[in-house]
Amino acid sequence: MQINVTSKKEEPLLSRTMLKATLEFEKATPSYQEVSTLLAAHLKTDEKLIAIRHIYNLFGSKKAEVIAYAYSDENKKQFAEPKIKEKKEKKAKEAKKE
Repeated sequence: MQINVTSKKEEPLLSRTMLKATLEFEKATPSYQEVSTLLAAHLKTDEKLIAIRHIYNLFGSKKAEVIAYAYSDENKKQFAEPKIKEKKEKKAKEAKKE
């Protein structure tokens, strides 16, 4: 799996950098977690500071376009990124355990 950053745009008000990259892969489209790890290694930053917004797969080819944000610190990321809701099934399992 190989990633190439095509553009970077600084957004100082939100303390982040918008990244657009092309991703080449061998098998299935990689998950957001895999792309986040690869992008963090490429940028030499912590994986917790990377937020993947979209992975646009190009039909019939082993390439994808990635849009991501790299934040300066974790508090800024928590402030700007949308909150992820827990699924009802997960909450129900936790309620049964208690």
